[in-house]
Amino acid sequence: MFETGKEYSREEIHRVTGGCKQAFLPVKGGKVVAARLRQDLNPHAPEVIVCDGSAAARAAGRTLARQTDPIPVFIRTATDRFRYVGEYVTDESLTAPMEYARYVQNTSFTLAQISRVIKMKRR
Repeated sequence: MFETGKEYSREEIHRVTGGCKQAFLPVKGGKVVAARLRQDLNPHAPEVIVCDGSAAARAAGRTLARQTDPIPVFIRTATDRFRYVGEYVTDESLTAPMEYARYVQNTSFTLAQISRVIKMKRR
């Protein structure tokens, strides 16, 4: 499927996983199928995923929080380039600002803009 350390385009990832090409947590068939993360928004990635308050991010975050299936995780390296870092599963979902404040530091988000922070672990 994907090779650890290799870079892929958004289109290449989409061809394998499906879901929305633009979403950072694309959903297909009611499940999150991948994570395409930017380090400026997710400085603790891939172990921590910060979900903003947009409707799509809230919905995908709720889905991923309940999901037990592993997902392939990619870190953005350049425009339309994502490095595959492995398969991860949800470990914990944080929804209270006091719980996730430290993970929002050094992002471009404020605490008020965050709906959930998901802690992940390598499969």
